[in-house]
Amino acid sequence: MNRSLERIKVWRSLRKRRSLERWEQIRAAGKKRFVVRTGLTYGLTVVGATDFFNHVFVDATQPSISVVKLIVFVLFGFYIGSDAWSNREAEYQKALGEARATALQDSKTSP
Repeated sequence: MNRSLERIKVWRSLRKRRSLERWEQIRAAGKKRFVVRTGLTYGLTVVGATDFFNHVFVDATQPSISVVKLIVFVLFGFYIGSDAWSNREAEYQKALGEARATALQDSKTSP
């Protein structure tokens, strides 16, 4: 049982490290690009999905895509992208702080 728990802990640790490494690459491209890309992806996906479901389940005769919906969902996507950037950046800075603290402790204890 303990061995399984250790495997899960190691897997989570590696997953978190890979996620932070990927964030370094995204972060290097810039906040503006991340927010715009997230906003457009979210907005277009939601508008497309709602149009599809309205077409299939509600009324197949009228298109439900409108410019207003597209603008609203893309603007909301920009907000989501900005919030996601802030959350990921805080997580990244926390991990950097922990790594620095660990490195300082290791350097103090080594002869």
